[in-house]
Amino acid sequence: MRKYLLALAVALLAASLAAPSYAADFKYTGIFRIRGITAEDLDRNENLHDGFQYYDALVRPRFTATSEGGRIWAIYELDYNSGLGGVGSGGANHLFGSTTGDAVAAVNRWLIDFAVPGTTLRARVGRTDYTDPTSEIFDSNGLHRQDGLALYGRLFGPVSLSVFTVKLSEGLTAATDSDNYYLALKWQAAPQIAITPWFGVSRRNGTTAATDYSRYYYALHGQAKLGILDLELQGIYENGTHAENGGVGGRDIDLDAYALLLRSWLTFGKLKLGFYLTWLSGEDNPDNNDFEGFVFPTQAGALDIPNIITGVRYSTITRAQTGATGNNLSSASGIGTGTCTQASCRANGLLVPELLAVFQVTPALDIVGNISYVESAEKITSDGFTNDKDVGWVFEAGLKWKIYKQLALWGFGSYLSAGDYGKIEGGRAPDDAWALYYELRHTW
Repeated sequence: MRKYLLALAVALLAASLAAPSYAADFKYTGIFRIRGITAEDLDRNENLHDGFQYYDALVRPRFTATSEGGRIWAIYELDYNSGLGGVGSGGANHLFGSTTGDAVAAVNRWLIDFAVPGTTLRARVGRTDYTDPTSEIFDSNGLHRQDGLALYGRLFGPVSLSVFTVKLSEGLTAATDSDNYYLALKWQAAPQIAITPWFGVSRRNGTTAATDYSRYYYALHGQAKLGILDLELQGIYENGTHAENGGVGGRDIDLDAYALLLRSWLTFGKLKLGFYLTWLSGEDNPDNNDFEGFVFPTQAGALDIPNIITGVRYSTITRAQTGATGNNLSSASGIGTGTCTQASCRANGLLVPELLAVFQVTPALDIVGNISYVESAEKITSDGFTNDKDVGWVFEAGLKWKIYKQLALWGFGSYLSAGDYGKIEGGRAPDDAWALYYELRHTW
């Protein structure tokens, strides 16, 4: 009997080895994050009390399945108790000191990615980050994560393709659709040099002519590594129609705008020095049917400029705290129409030169910082305000400490020495602003 059982076991083992396997490799990872902010006068007006202290927390488990030798892989990522403004937030949030109940689980990211048979391309469908080469125009920091479709990979020789569309609004009635589109060809001109022309569209089919828009982006991106220099440059021209103005016989508002992003780093051993330049054109004449201010694609745009301005570089919690989202210092896009009220003056385009530094104290500890000058590209177009464009000087510094391989502590401080942009004629000057950011993150 024992011989028969042994023979049966050997036969079953041989059959299992010979039969095709359809099981996927499964991996479970994730993050646990606690973050906080202490800030004062982010509206640059100390007469309106807006100081706050705030903490939130989230758990983000990720499930990754890979099959067919890597030809197919999929991700399903949840958010539990995501803070204010978190993508996929389930409603209530886990806020320290709050009596609000825990949020329900929400999907932060899901996607299926697979090789296209007979080609060198891959296809992707799902909610994830669909980006341009800088990840600042079509951004990738989770502020604007959308459902989309993509095709990407090597097209031929040194040329690669990236094309995607994301759905911003899908209605079951007429005139409710809104979408972004993107097409890029990357040419690897040399091992250390890449050139990428790309074309983007942001379009909305509104219920009225006053809410329709079609924005077109013509961009050229270049990236190079030359010795100790890492250089990235992107220029964009934007045109199209912004909307129709009101009244009988009104015509489309024509877009005619520009943007330039320069990102460069010099590496000297443990020290890295950076120079950034960010320029977005502004609106200089609100009394015609042309709009010269750069407008980001809808639900996109996250500029890597001082954290106290856009809430992107070091911590996104500035945007997450509702007390900071209504003022001129925490707009993800960093641009406005040039209009202003006493309570709010968004920058009218941007001009931001910066010096940055990263010093590796130990393999586990980095000291980072930046000195930045922030100016509106154009003056305020509303009446009753001075012609000043100076938003102010920003000084930021902090640390990134890897306590253990999977446990990190980040802490940063930001101070804005306010300029006179937004000053009312005959009124008081804007006040300085400051913020402290901290985050403890465990990955597994």
